[in-house]
This record gives sequence, C-alpha cells and structure tokens, in this order.
Amino acid sequence: MLIEPTPYLILLPAIALCAVLGANNLSACVGSSLGARALKYHQALILASIGLFGGILLEGSKLSGSINGGIIASIDTRLTLSVELSSLALMAFLTYRRLPISLSQVAVGAAIGSAVAEGIGVNWSFTMLVAASWLLTPLSGLMLAFLLSLATKRRGKHVGGVLSRNLSYAYMTVISGIYAAYTLGANTVGLIVGMSESPGLSPLLISIVLGLATILGMLLLSHGTIRSVAENLVGLNPSTSFAAQMGGALTVHGFTEFGIPVSVSQAVVGGVFGATIPRMIVLRNDRLTREIMIGWTVAPLLGAILGLVTSILLSTV
Repeated sequence: MLIEPTPYLILLPAIALCAVLGANNLSACVGSSLGARALKYHQALILASIGLFGGILLEGSKLSGSINGGIIASIDTRLTLSVELSSLALMAFLTYRRLPISLSQVAVGAAIGSAVAEGIGVNWSFTMLVAASWLLTPLSGLMLAFLLSLATKRRGKHVGGVLSRNLSYAYMTVISGIYAAYTLGANTVGLIVGMSESPGLSPLLISIVLGLATILGMLLLSHGTIRSVAENLVGLNPSTSFAAQMGGALTVHGFTEFGIPVSVSQAVVGGVFGATIPRMIVLRNDRLTREIMIGWTVAPLLGAILGLVTSILLSTV
C-alpha cells in the first residue's frame, strides 16, 4: 500500500531546499556589491535578509500557483515531495560546485518529470511561456543594466568630487541589493512556499519558516557561490554594481507580477555583463561564464530526469 506523505514531511525537504537556495542565490542579490567592495559580508547578509522577508510576505503569494495549477493541472503531496527531493539533490550538487543556478528551472523540470511518471497532465502552453521567459531573463537583465549603467555614467559627470560620487553609488548599491533580495523572496522562495502549502499548515507559518531557512543557508553556506559573481566573473565598480543588481531585480520583479518563475541568478549575471558595456570593462572569466551557461541549459533536463526517477521510487514506498 502506498504511503501518502504528511504536510510536515513535505515541509522538511522544502526547508533544506530553501537553505541551499540561500547559499546559491546570495551571490545573485549582493555578490556584485561585494565584488565592488561597496558592502562587507555581514552588512550584505543583513540587508539581503530584510529584502528577502519583505518579498516573501508581500508578494510571495503571486507564485503560489505556478506549479500547482500552472505547470501541472493537479498536484498531490507525493508529487510535491518528489519535486522537492529532486530539486534539492540537484541544487545541492551545483551549489557544491559553486555555480549560481536557477531553482525555478530545476523545479519546473522536476515537476514535469514527476507528472509524467504519475500520468498527470502537464500544461504545455504555460510551460512554454515559462521556458521563453528563461531566455528573456538574462537578455532583459543585460539591457536594463546597460541603460542604468549608461544613465549613472552620464549622471556621475554632474556630481562634484570623487568622494561624493562614490558615496552616492554606495547608497544606490545598498538599495539595489535589498531590492534584488526582495525579488528573490517574492519569486523563488514564493514558488517553494506555494509548493509546500497544505490544509494542515498555515501559509504564514510556512513563509516564515522557509524564509528563516533561506537566511540560514545564506549565513552558513554561501561563501563559495558568492565569490563566483563577486570576484571571479567580472570586475565591477560601485556604479556598475548598482546597474547589474537593479537591472536584474527589475527583470525578476516584472515576471513576478505575472506569476512566472524566473531566475534571479540569470537576471543578475546578465545584468553584470550589460552594466560593463558603457564602462568599457572587459575583464571577465570566460571559463566560469561557460560553466554557468551550461548549468542553465542542463538544469531543466536534469531536474526532469531526477523527478521521473524519484517519483517512480516514491510510488514503491
């Protein structure tokens, strides 16, 4: 006889998944600020935590139906457990490899694989819309960051003194880092909260618990991946740091308003490259860039395979 997972059993892998998410995505929120030496690590962590909780509590509900009722017509607790376990395994591995990766891509792939294994219908039209959004996300981040970097470059000429300019850019970077963390909470953590919702658990309690788990992951596990953006990908100054983070955050927030799960890491990495164009910055790590792009490409496929296998295994329990 099949054992149906309880709501509390569903919440456990969601907590672990959010911890890994925090480790993997702090770099996307404030990594460029650290790379520009505009923030210290403990300052970045505090600001990211504030923004994250704001996004979860204010707009996280907009992603609650992205998988259950969006990608998949109907999702039960066993399928939810399959999606969470598959996503957790893949995210943990890629975080261990110190690569910023898209949880939304992993989770959507795992949901499709799990649904196929259980014979549940997949909403392919919405799935294709989400996939198209993944292609647009880094491009949108790049274009918005390019425009913001161009604007700050021109504006900086009218601000007297190097010290005044640097101080202005520092404040702008702080704002963009909080905003990027806000969009992470609203979009990606909101996606996990939506998957974990159950009649036996309060949505507010789930949001608080998963938000705390994400912050714990930021605190304990983020040092490797944050260096991928902060130090290893491209050289940034405070003004380009602001443009990269703000361009990425605006992109993710826009998709959040339509309930579409996208990648904060993709948006900000695209923003990093867009922000450097007006400044003629060409220092970059091509090997790391290739690794990140390969990770984005294979994440949905690996998620689908793991979801299929995990769902089959859980059906035998």
